[in-house]
Amino acid sequence: MANEEKLAKFHQAINHYALEQRRKIEDEVADFKNKELQEAEDEVLVESYHLIQKEMADMRGRISRELAQREMAGRRALLEKRGQITEEVFRKAAAILQNETTGERYPAMLERFAHRARRAFESRAAGRGLPDDIVFLLRPQDAALEPLIQKAFGAPCSFREDETITIGGLRAESAALHLELDSTLDALLENQRDWFEEVSQLSVG
Repeated sequence: MANEEKLAKFHQAINHYALEQRRKIEDEVADFKNKELQEAEDEVLVESYHLIQKEMADMRGRISRELAQREMAGRRALLEKRGQITEEVFRKAAAILQNETTGERYPAMLERFAHRARRAFESRAAGRGLPDDIVFLLRPQDAALEPLIQKAFGAPCSFREDETITIGGLRAESAALHLELDSTLDALLENQRDWFEEVSQLSVG
């Protein structure tokens, strides 16, 4: 009887030990799983953070590029519009000036240009006398005004047609004096472009 009790107690002790070991192993397994799960969650969070940061950087880059493209497109459109307006204004101004060359004041203007040319050439000659190579360049339709210009200039000169003069006025040059004068209405009008863009506020900053 005593042996049976001892055997029963021995079995009971073994079962108790086995249960304790089982619980211990289960707890260790649970702890391991929790630790692994926490590490996996941390890795997912880190990867998600980096992914979000990358997407945000890409999005900012796309927005910046799109804004830059829109700004460039807007500037191109403004430049094109400014060019169109400027050309239209100067085309109308050229037409007005050309119309003036058919009026009574145009010959008097050419006389003034010839007087100014005489003073400019004399200033360059510095008292040495004017050379005989002075040439006046006129548009073809102003050939009839050559005697008027010759008289106003008051010194030997020759004339040559210049088809690049489309509005009116004259050019004068002397190779001996190394001097070229441009009193064409074409040049006078073209010289107003910078002034026009400034006062019309058509510049694109």
